[in-house]
Amino acid sequence: MHPSEFAAKWRTRAPLVTEEQAYQEHYIDVASLVGGPVPGQAGAPSGLTYQAGVSKVGSTDFGKADVYLPGHFIWEAKRAQKTADARAKKLGEALAQATLYAYELGSPPLIVVTDFVEIRVHTVFNGTMPRMFRITLDDIEHNRVLEGSGLRALDVLRHVFHSPAELDPRLTRERMTTEATGQVGAVARAMVAQGHDRTAVAHFMLRVVFAMFAEDSGLLGSRLLTAVLERSVTKPEQSEAYLTDLFRAMATGGEFWGHDVKHFNGGLFDARPALPLTSADAGALLKAAKLDWSQVEPVIFGGLFESSLEAEVRGKRGAHFTGVQDIERVVEPVVMMDLLRQWDAVRTQARALVEDAEAQALQQEQDGSPRKAANTREKARLAAAKLVTGFQTHLGTVTVLDPACGSGNFLYVALKRLMDLEALVIAEAGLYGVGRFDLPPVVHPRQMLGIEIEEFAAELASVTLWIGFIQWNQAHGGYYQIPVLQTLSNIENRDALLNEDGSEAQWPAATYHTGNPPFLGNKKIRAKLGDAYLTQLRAVYNERVPGDADFVAYWPEKSRAQIEAGVTRRAGFVTTQAIRTGGSREVLGRILNTGGLFMAWQNEPWLQEGAAVRVSLFGFDDGSEPTRTVDGQPVEQINASLSGAEDARAAASLPENAGIAFQGPVKVGDFEIPGKLARSWLDAPNPDGVSNRDVLKPWVNGMDITRRPSDTWIIDFDVMSEAEASRYVLPFAYVEQHVRPAREKNKDKQRRTFWWRLGRSGSDLKRASAGLSRVLVTPRVAKHRLWVWVPAGTLPDSRVLAVTRDDDFTFGVLQSGIHEVWSLANSSEHGDGTEGGRPTYVAKDCFDPFPFPNPTDEQRAAVEKCARFVVTMREHLLAQDAKATLTGVYNDVVRLRAEPDATHPVTALVKAHADLDKAVAAAYGWDWPLSEDDVLARLLALNLERAATT
Repeated sequence: MHPSEFAAKWRTRAPLVTEEQAYQEHYIDVASLVGGPVPGQAGAPSGLTYQAGVSKVGSTDFGKADVYLPGHFIWEAKRAQKTADARAKKLGEALAQATLYAYELGSPPLIVVTDFVEIRVHTVFNGTMPRMFRITLDDIEHNRVLEGSGLRALDVLRHVFHSPAELDPRLTRERMTTEATGQVGAVARAMVAQGHDRTAVAHFMLRVVFAMFAEDSGLLGSRLLTAVLERSVTKPEQSEAYLTDLFRAMATGGEFWGHDVKHFNGGLFDARPALPLTSADAGALLKAAKLDWSQVEPVIFGGLFESSLEAEVRGKRGAHFTGVQDIERVVEPVVMMDLLRQWDAVRTQARALVEDAEAQALQQEQDGSPRKAANTREKARLAAAKLVTGFQTHLGTVTVLDPACGSGNFLYVALKRLMDLEALVIAEAGLYGVGRFDLPPVVHPRQMLGIEIEEFAAELASVTLWIGFIQWNQAHGGYYQIPVLQTLSNIENRDALLNEDGSEAQWPAATYHTGNPPFLGNKKIRAKLGDAYLTQLRAVYNERVPGDADFVAYWPEKSRAQIEAGVTRRAGFVTTQAIRTGGSREVLGRILNTGGLFMAWQNEPWLQEGAAVRVSLFGFDDGSEPTRTVDGQPVEQINASLSGAEDARAAASLPENAGIAFQGPVKVGDFEIPGKLARSWLDAPNPDGVSNRDVLKPWVNGMDITRRPSDTWIIDFDVMSEAEASRYVLPFAYVEQHVRPAREKNKDKQRRTFWWRLGRSGSDLKRASAGLSRVLVTPRVAKHRLWVWVPAGTLPDSRVLAVTRDDDFTFGVLQSGIHEVWSLANSSEHGDGTEGGRPTYVAKDCFDPFPFPNPTDEQRAAVEKCARFVVTMREHLLAQDAKATLTGVYNDVVRLRAEPDATHPVTALVKAHADLDKAVAAAYGWDWPLSEDDVLARLLALNLERAATT
């Protein structure tokens, strides 16, 4: 069918037919325009059907979708109406009805509603703000570009049938949001450079941006902001007055330049005057205003806008933008899983009432009592309606707190999902005779509670919520209130942990907690926030949060206390993965003592604004949640390491391992020198007859281990006085020239004073290795856990861990897969996640609690033999290729374990490690092989047994 023929036909036919008479005919005609499939025709997709039935209760039919194509759409038709208002109401009812069907039919991404003269395509992709494409008969006849979309009418219909993903708002909205906020941010930075106060610029730009959104959303009519900016380009000296007058009208409602302006208010359009614009600034804002701000994506808008103006402010507190995927992975299980479970219970109860009443009414009709049957049905309908509308009222009381809300992304996602659920509830109420327009929405931004220490971010969070709220309502029928904005006193601009008087800050009561607290390691808190703040913080939370915990740990502890007190139901956060280690982990232990963890993602990559870290996501409650998942998989329990397996981190340090493993000395300055230079100094004479061999030592860092030795030495005066160190003429002169200038500027008084010494001497390591011929070293951070021998007296870098043993048995156990499983379970991870992160080996977590086997002489000899062969085989492989590295060799080991190749030379090393693992297992008295979980369980049991006897 040709578009003009289609348009002519339905202009005439639409007013004459009901939806029952014509929905199939209309659907077939639309499909014919773009080659869409039709139910019953050859080649139609599986599942495409007319009258797709949804829930039935007894003999009561709860509805059928006019047309349904799984994974594509639900199509719902209504009779044409005579007026635009009547059409909007009828199509709104169709959307509500189809929304209910969508919930029952697996939530396809599109809902199409039509009254035969207009087609509305609603997007309902998970995690996005809905978007509506309005297509009239004129649009189809002339294949017009639809306003605000850039797509032609027939292209939209084609995507409905063939490629719904092309209508995903994320494809265009994220690009538009990034471009728009970038343009506005450039103007803001230019205004700051001109001398305007940064805070004033931020507030001014926020008003401009919301006016752009209001203009494109139809709330600020007659393109008033655009007109102001156009005039400001030619009359920049009047720009301040123009914008001040416009903002004043928006603050109270009234008239501006002969046009009525709605009452916006909300605190955003306060009494502060606008700022003057240069002609260039006005032109740049005019360019930005021509973008479609109605399509801004709230979930990224706030973070992008904030970054463009105040990135350095947020960075001071370790605050970063969190992506929508991570937000949803917290909000869904923490907030929505709980509410949806409640809703399903209410809905089931309501439908059961109707089902039972229907059975009773049928019997009454058979008994000759039709009036009694009608009363029975009506009583059940009213009772069911009361249950459903009561749940809507309950949704209006739900509160969500983000106690480090930043620009409001978590709160926006939670608000949207609450509104999505309320739409389902309202649609369900329609089944019991409650009209959609008789049940206005109650979910509101005021239910989203936030605490944010940065003033601009707190204001931005409110605007993000309002933009999302308005967008959602416009996509679902155009509801908004007057004033359009209301002051959100629930977004508080203050510190979440301490009051101004130093006492503990209290959080408002909330049903749920969620968010992304600041990422500051415990060693950075003092530098970022100051001595006084850290001292008071530790004093206030002394008995609840360990002193070596990361800053992020304070937030879940406060949530735990609220849950324990019965104020809050559930909480969930995105934190650094270090929450699973050290003092931070004790906070998770407290959660388990008073409640339970029900969701965890242990170690996920997180890349934003150049940051490369690993994060953990977790949710917890009072212990009542019956289901638990780790990394999306069901588990029986979740421990304080956010694992469902044995918690190796519960192991205690063992006395027999004390004083063996040491981090290398910290060098602060350029103390290292090339080996050739060092050797030329070894026997150089000194006036006092001292030997330079006393202070020149081979040096090894992580790359010397994982790649090739660099032949680097280091000058180490240990704890000598300046007079003693100066006796070593050449080394002292080198340090004086290359180290002293920088060290005398060091903020640390001791390092300024003793500028010739390394930052830390490593004296414990030196004492423990005295008398040994060699020691074991491993990089603290590495892709593979590699142990190598170095001569005793070699000084390791601070990023290297040394074990002061020189026997092959110790090497064999540490290099075995058994110890690697243990160390990985006890390691934090470092890196951006592009290769899964790099495990960090720390003595107190990985070595000190590790229970070595107690072998027989025969078992010890077997391990030593295998250990020596691993070393021999590695050296042989490296000798074959001057460019080969130990990391490269072990990359091959990992690959060959998964894809064996007997012709590959590294296969011999793979076999050597297999033999070593078997020998170490025998030394423990274990059969081999064992699963990793079994290995951890046995090692933990052995650790606890030994710890209990010491």
